[in-house]
Amino acid sequence: MSNELLTVATAGMIGGVFGLIGGLISTYWGPRKLEEWREKRYEQRRNEPRKNLLRKMLEDDRWSDGRKMETLSRVTGTPLDECRRLLIEIGARGVKLEGNVEGWALISRKPLDEQ
Repeated sequence: MSNELLTVATAGMIGGVFGLIGGLISTYWGPRKLEEWREKRYEQRRNEPRKNLLRKMLEDDRWSDGRKMETLSRVTGTPLDECRRLLIEIGARGVKLEGNVEGWALISRKPLDEQ
């Protein structure tokens, strides 16, 4: 009889551990991962077109020294701080344009050792 009791107790403990792990996954980890996935999709859908537009603007040969920050922000419809974040993500850097105006250029076109 004590052998059966030990087997039942062990099975109960194992079931309890699996239940605890399953509960954690379904109530914490699962919804968290789902929310992260949704945010990532939203971010891509919203910002990929903006990044492409910024890249296209900075690759234009007419502005080889860089583009004004104000123009980049206005064309993409983003606040200045968000526009700066997107520019860094596409591999751009800040530059000083004529009249001490903030500008941005792709690092590939205007390396960091240049002003």
